[in-house]
Amino acid sequence: MSNEIQNTTTATQKSFRKGLRELRVKDVAPVKAQLLEILGVTSKQSFIRYADGKVANLDVEKARKIETLFALYGVTECWGN
Repeated sequence: MSNEIQNTTTATQKSFRKGLRELRVKDVAPVKAQLLEILGVTSKQSFIRYADGKVANLDVEKARKIETLFALYGVTECWGN
């Protein structure tokens, strides 16, 4: 398994709060809207559970989409508290 895939797999068990904190204020709302779509959730509670890394079933595909989304907004390391 390549190092990139291992890092993404490990990252699925973490929070993406760090990425949210690194966004510019004007980018927070559009990023959250896109994250809701990627995650397939509609409630604030479900979103918070994902953001805090409390959902164990975040798959690698979703993790990569989250990383790509944050990268579009200039955040290179989105995983962490």
